[in-house]
Amino acid sequence: MMKDATIMLRVTTDEKLAIKRMARKQGMTITEFMLFNIMKSISKAELSELEGEIDLDLDFKKVKK
Repeated sequence: MMKDATIMLRVTTDEKLAIKRMARKQGMTITEFMLFNIMKSISKAELSELEGEIDLDLDFKKVKK
């Protein structure tokens, strides 16, 4: 699959350094780390929707029925 789209994200210098540090700890580039975590968040949000939960923090809190 050819990657032809770009997403830009503005962060502070401290945020960038924190992201870089965490990416390196996991043996990833910053791009790989960001993409992995974005896709993980999307997956959790979709699962949450399917299970009838509302959770903007992605902590899988159950909604009282």
